[in-house]
Amino acid sequence: MKYLFILLLFVGAVGCHESGTRHAADANAADSALYSDIIRPVTDSIQRFPENDALYYRRALLLFNTNPQLAQADFEKAASLQPSNTDYWAGAGEAALVVNNYPKAASSFEKALAIAPGYTYLQYRLATAMIENKQYGPADSIAGVLAQSKEARDKAFYLKARMAEDRRDTAAAIQYLTTAIQAAGNQAEFEAVMELGDLLRSRKEPRAVDYYQQAWRMDTTNAQPLYEAGQAQETYLNNQERALATYRQCIIADPGFEPAYLAIGKIYRGKRDWKQAYTYFNLAAKAAPTDAWAYYYRAESQEQQGNKAMAVDDYTKAASFKKDFKEAREALQRLKP
Repeated sequence: MKYLFILLLFVGAVGCHESGTRHAADANAADSALYSDIIRPVTDSIQRFPENDALYYRRALLLFNTNPQLAQADFEKAASLQPSNTDYWAGAGEAALVVNNYPKAASSFEKALAIAPGYTYLQYRLATAMIENKQYGPADSIAGVLAQSKEARDKAFYLKARMAEDRRDTAAAIQYLTTAIQAAGNQAEFEAVMELGDLLRSRKEPRAVDYYQQAWRMDTTNAQPLYEAGQAQETYLNNQERALATYRQCIIADPGFEPAYLAIGKIYRGKRDWKQAYTYFNLAAKAAPTDAWAYYYRAESQEQQGNKAMAVDDYTKAASFKKDFKEAREALQRLKP
């Protein structure tokens, strides 16, 4: 998951405004987040009740996906007001992970575990933070404990796989991920299944396609797993027809998924079927109106079909969207009188 967050922390968000008024000079990036339509009612309540831990927690949850650094500050404020609440410390740990503050994440999860010892998910997240912070010894010890528990055995092997990847031991990582996914059964993590597909693909193993398709079945609105399966089929499995069928399945799953249109267009380009290639490059340009390569390939298809004026127009667009686009500029020099 990707997050857009504000790096400028708010200063004195609670009880800092003279006579209860706000001045234009106070409006900064943090204010924009804290006083957005959704967040503002909670922020106003915090100003009235600055010692209410539940209000900070509520605002942190609302901020988490878009402003995790601000969310982290609110989780920590809630925890400082009510240190015995596990959720507050766990939230602070999750937010710290998102903003790559791994020592703070580990510290927050440790505080949560001090309140709820033996909570396997918190142990898993603590080990995750430790791995990110290169503390492999303690993380491996936690993984060993989790491996003995029925409900978290899969997570133990996720952790071991991650450490194996950091050691660049692909074979071990594949083995651990396979064990983890088998242990999780229907509850396997999407990211783990995708990662296993990627690792198998890096070794040009046909099984990669099976795991990409498994990942797609976990989220049939997500075209990315099918696209990766198509890439494997097209490249090292050398099965263009299967790849074409998979790319078309991508488009059914997500009609706006531009990489699938480009991939199909490139296959027809390789066959010098310029009419079909144009159809898919045209759809790619419509799906991603600022993608320079979509316009470049559409222009090339136009040029090959004798439509030089349209080709010039598309090469010009391609060059405008990509700085120093050598291929597009060379094509313009070739076609312009």
